[in-house]
Amino acid sequence: MPRPTVVVTRPAGQSRQLTEALQAAGLDVLGFPLLSIGPAADDAPLRAALARLDQFALVIFVSPNAIQYAVDALAVVQGIAAAQWPPGVPVAVVGPASVMALAERGIVAPDYRVIAPAGADGNGTNGGANCEEARFDSEALWAQLEPAALQGRSVLIVRGNGGRDWLGDRLREAGADVTAVEAYQRTLPEPTAMQWQAVRDGLSPGAAPQAWLLTSSEAVRNLETLARHNLSPQELATLKQVQCIAPHARIAEQAQALGFTRILRAAPGDAGLLAACKQWADAYAGPIAASTPVPAVAPAPRPEPLPVPPPAMTNRVERVTQETTSSSTTIPPGATASASPSASFAAPRRNAALWALVAVLVLATAGGFWWLQQRVDHLTEELARRQQSNDALVQETRVLSRNAQDTVKELQAKVGALDGQVGETRDKQVALEQVYQDLMRNRDDWEIAEIQQLLTNAGQQLQLTGNVQVALAALQSADARLARTDKPQYNLLRRALARDIARMKAVPDTDLTGAAIKLDEAINQIDALPLLSSERMLERTEAEDRKDAGRGAAAKGTREASAPASGGVGNWFARLWNYMRDEMAQVIRIRKVDDTEALLLSGDQGWFLRENVKLRMLNARLALLSRNEPVFRNDLAAAQAMIGRYFDTRSRRVQTVLTLLKQAQAGAVTVQLPTMAESLGALHALKKE
Repeated sequence: MPRPTVVVTRPAGQSRQLTEALQAAGLDVLGFPLLSIGPAADDAPLRAALARLDQFALVIFVSPNAIQYAVDALAVVQGIAAAQWPPGVPVAVVGPASVMALAERGIVAPDYRVIAPAGADGNGTNGGANCEEARFDSEALWAQLEPAALQGRSVLIVRGNGGRDWLGDRLREAGADVTAVEAYQRTLPEPTAMQWQAVRDGLSPGAAPQAWLLTSSEAVRNLETLARHNLSPQELATLKQVQCIAPHARIAEQAQALGFTRILRAAPGDAGLLAACKQWADAYAGPIAASTPVPAVAPAPRPEPLPVPPPAMTNRVERVTQETTSSSTTIPPGATASASPSASFAAPRRNAALWALVAVLVLATAGGFWWLQQRVDHLTEELARRQQSNDALVQETRVLSRNAQDTVKELQAKVGALDGQVGETRDKQVALEQVYQDLMRNRDDWEIAEIQQLLTNAGQQLQLTGNVQVALAALQSADARLARTDKPQYNLLRRALARDIARMKAVPDTDLTGAAIKLDEAINQIDALPLLSSERMLERTEAEDRKDAGRGAAAKGTREASAPASGGVGNWFARLWNYMRDEMAQVIRIRKVDDTEALLLSGDQGWFLRENVKLRMLNARLALLSRNEPVFRNDLAAAQAMIGRYFDTRSRRVQTVLTLLKQAQAGAVTVQLPTMAESLGALHALKKE
């Protein structure tokens, strides 16, 4: 009958003593860690707390792992190889394993004060306490503390991630300032394929029974999670019927909540777990003998060589023998027969024992080979069966997936059609609601809506373009509509309209359009205005023309008067002189210019000057239409200044442009436009009624 197997689920490297004790008790052990212990993701809070360790009235370690990582971190903080625990800081732990971990690091009584539940000692046993009554948990540690002495003082709890905070809550209720830091973290391990195969072998029919040691509630949850992802439903159901051994009531309750049916309570500590495993194994197959070492077969003693006698003695013996032989004394016949059988049968016995040993070894080897072959055949058949099952499942999954895809496509098509119908229905609903709203409106609503539209348009025209006439026409149209209805509820609105109409009529007329037209004419003539620096001859003024005309008439009269007195040659020279003088007067002209820079403009600069003047006048036109009087007057003044400085102001064209600008400036008179606030307010009041 195969020996029972105990599955130890403690973290790797923390179950050596328990494993050796189970093996010594004749049980097979399978290591299957359900927790993985590692350093905390962020140990900065732990180091910060250890740096001010002497400020705490008590430090509580929840497990040996907390002691290991915290003491190692303390060594780093202190900058030494072996950490030195402050003697004045008491330490509290929850179990014997933690007491042993403290002892390994030199933290033992009486040098240090170590607080632990009753029955815990450094060897991990119960120290004489009743195994059934001993408890090693937060509740048992709380019974050993003095809460009144910790009121108003700082307490440090070193633990892993997660876990219960029951002890911290009790200390806070007692008035202590509790600081909890994480020294390590527990994570879900990933068992190897060989470990899972060993578990599956133990769950197969006819296999040796298994017992799982569940030493924490988190290990139970991890077992259920890993089993659901790595075992088949049949194997998972079999696993939940396997014997489980739990050292605490909370662990047993957690296992029962997850569906494990066979749970055996054990006493705390390794001794309690070992006793529970022996009890389970005895109940399964009777008492199991401990695996004691088989004594080795002692080899047969080799015959010692006889001592060689000295030469004198040899001669004497030979002589005595000869004398004896020569005498008539004879040896009894039975003496030789009695000595020969023992010597003749000793060698065959040794050969038979050797042959028997060889036969046993051969049979054992053959049996082992046969067992291995059977095992390999069984595994091969199992793998083939599972492969076939997996292939069948894959085929079924493919068929189901294909069917599901077809179903999804059909559903998507139906959903698309339904979406289209829903959209059409929604549009029809909106149209029906609009029709319903239109039908629900009465004549008064339509009239008020029309009046509101007229007033809104009038207000927009008044604000954007300043067109008083358009706004006045809109107000008069609204008043005419209200007059046709002749309803008393419109009287207040009509009074407001009448006052706004009167204010509109009182606004003086401003010919902004005429001013804008004059600006356009002036802009069109800018390109033809003569510059002072132009290469062409400057235009003559009317005064200069009149002066030249008078001078020409006087010269003509003089020539006519002197013609009879002079001869023909003299008249010819006089006419030539007058002609030359007139021509020179046309070529050379003297004029006074105040700004010398105006004469230095080149051709390109003159073009840019004309464009700048145009831009100034265009800006003035836009400001005029938008009723921005300051900008209009500034731009217009700038344009006039540039024309007077760089252009020939004696030219008739320049004078015409300046006249147009003055007329535009005089026609653009700013008028404060009225608002329609009173009419709009009366309309809103009417709508509220």
